[in-house]
Amino acid sequence: MKHITVFGSSRCVEGDQEYSFAESVGNMLGKLGHNVATGGYQGTMEAVSKGASRYSVDVIGITVPSLFSNMNDDNFEVNANEYINKEIKTESLSKRIHHLLENSKAIVVLPGKIGTLTELIVAWNTNYLYNISKDKDVIPIFLKKKYWKEIIDNMPKDMELNSNFFEYYKNVEELEKFIEKLD
Repeated sequence: MKHITVFGSSRCVEGDQEYSFAESVGNMLGKLGHNVATGGYQGTMEAVSKGASRYSVDVIGITVPSLFSNMNDDNFEVNANEYINKEIKTESLSKRIHHLLENSKAIVVLPGKIGTLTELIVAWNTNYLYNISKDKDVIPIFLKKKYWKEIIDNMPKDMELNSNFFEYYKNVEELEKFIEKLD
């Protein structure tokens, strides 16, 4: 089953601007009939799941119980969020990212920390390899411009990060125009 993967921070909470933005992204994706996949825990993952869960779509959470189950509530990632309707448990972060990318028809990257940056770099590397081997289609990546542009523009130029692998969006309406072009 194809889905749109959303990466983002686990550290924002309901009431934060980023949480509200993520919820509106999930709402838009669900309204357009797209299944949604996230890391399945709190923060933007919860907000996206909450927005998408208002519609008859699969809201998938790819979790890593062996890594996060022994944390306390202050660390957030204790249990999958209540809005997912399909949980896929993996044994490691690398397998989690693999599952998130495996059936993804697009990737939306919201603001985040080192984990989100890692997911973005793995997605880019996957597209780089798909582009070289030509046996799979490149997965469109949509980045929130205000947050990611400076980071991307300041990466070393010899990293072979093909700029046509991603599009920047400023707001949900602009992102919606990109998503509407997907099948």
